Amino acid sequence: MSNLKEQDTNGMTLENSSDSVKDVHPYEPEPIQDSDVEEQGSGHHGSRASDLLRTVTQYTEYSVASGGAAAEEAEKEQEESDEKKTGGAHIGKPEKNVPGRYGFWSKPNGTLRKIFFKQWTIIIVILSAYVLGVFSIYWGSMYQRPGRLVNLKVLVVVEDDQSAILSNALLEALENPAVKSMVGWTVKDYMPEDQVKQLINTEKYWGSIYVGGPNVSTELVSAFQESKNINTSDLMKSYYETARDLMGVSLYIKPALIQAGSVYNEILQQSVYPGLISNLSSSQFSAMKGSPILTNIPDIQYTDGNPVTSPVLLAPLQVGLIYMIILSFFQILWFVKLNGDVAKYLKPINYIVYRMVLEQVNCLLLSLAYTLLNRAFQIDMNRTWSGGFGVMWMISYLIMAACGGANENIFLLTGPILPPLVGFWILFFVVLNVSATFSPVEVCPEVFKFTYALPIKNGYELMKITLLDTYKGHLGRYFGVLVAWVVLNNILMPFCLIFFASMTKKKIRQQEQARRAAEAAKKNVD
Repeated sequence: MSNLKEQDTNGMTLENSSDSVKDVHPYEPEPIQDSDVEEQGSGHHGSRASDLLRTVTQYTEYSVASGGAAAEEAEKEQEESDEKKTGGAHIGKPEKNVPGRYGFWSKPNGTLRKIFFKQWTIIIVILSAYVLGVFSIYWGSMYQRPGRLVNLKVLVVVEDDQSAILSNALLEALENPAVKSMVGWTVKDYMPEDQVKQLINTEKYWGSIYVGGPNVSTELVSAFQESKNINTSDLMKSYYETARDLMGVSLYIKPALIQAGSVYNEILQQSVYPGLISNLSSSQFSAMKGSPILTNIPDIQYTDGNPVTSPVLLAPLQVGLIYMIILSFFQILWFVKLNGDVAKYLKPINYIVYRMVLEQVNCLLLSLAYTLLNRAFQIDMNRTWSGGFGVMWMISYLIMAACGGANENIFLLTGPILPPLVGFWILFFVVLNVSATFSPVEVCPEVFKFTYALPIKNGYELMKITLLDTYKGHLGRYFGVLVAWVVLNNILMPFCLIFFASMTKKKIRQQEQARRAAEAAKKNVD
């Protein structure tokens, strides 16, 4: 609606370069001279209030961004200057036929309403399609997830003896409908405890339930028959590491292990122990009275080999990564004017190099601030390496440079075409990166394996290694993906800068041609 013309109390006009607004008013009655009334009733203060209110429709977001408001203001100042020179008379200038301003639902604005509702409908349809398309990525990562929990492999180590009562009780528990589909139970013959823990630590399995020795069932039977005490807490164990995936282990692995242990315990109480007692002779049973083994059922003993004890760690490992994407975009907006000023004094090649270097320096310093923030909240960065602060800084820099470079290139590509697309990109990039990062990729549809190539996923894994001392076997891949993003963004930036310049130049020329054509049409009408 900033395309409408405005008439002030002295007959001066504020005119937009667009001629299409003439069609908005089917007829042009005399505009209401509200300013004159206010000046008579309220004096100078009423005139100021009216002028201030009028600026709401003159200085809109679009008119300011497109330069229309500045052009109107310049034209107004020129007319005021001409009036002073001519004593208030419009010498040699024809009066402009300026339409007045009316209520949105008034009859003269009928054509305006048609234009508005047509464009409003198009915009709402586009935004709705965006919601359905982009948000579906995040929703889709969780769709039918319970059916894919079997992809989370959990190691189950049993005794070699197929008649072992404890191993058979455990296997029976895993076949229970309430347990079977919770994760992917993988049964293996007996192996030492250290080997089990090594398999979990190297991320071959998400967790484990294992017997504490090769003959634990025999030990339990002997304890009943010979009336001797044994440490039942060492017979069946479970091992997992929460640090591998904060959400995945907490939501899927631990509940499955605990549920399996609960069913296993019920089987021991209802079947195994009554069977052992019924097989005892009267003398053996008498000797067992008062023995703690009758009450100390060998429950599964759970061990978290790498717990996450500080809640503040969730900040850098989850939401903080999203903030890094947004911050890397903010720094682009803040440097728009400065880059424009610098460009006036540099050769084209030097300006391109300047932009590439500036992007990296900005990300380096902003990532330092991000790392200092973590240090300020006493997050231990030396758990894995003694120089953990420097490692954390470099990881943060690579994440921010990877995301910031992509954001800046998209900004340059979409800016001259349709600026609102930049906002679409930022939200899309966030959704794309986080959909399968903060939960195991194994429980997402197959298509989400592309997450392994995204910067946030690899940065997330590197930060877990630094802050939680998780498995380092894929360290090279994580760094390699981030470096590849940084290099690719820098290779593409010169081409994006050239594209932005050429498209903007073309757009400005088209606008100038349209303006000249409009001026020529006005002269012909006058």
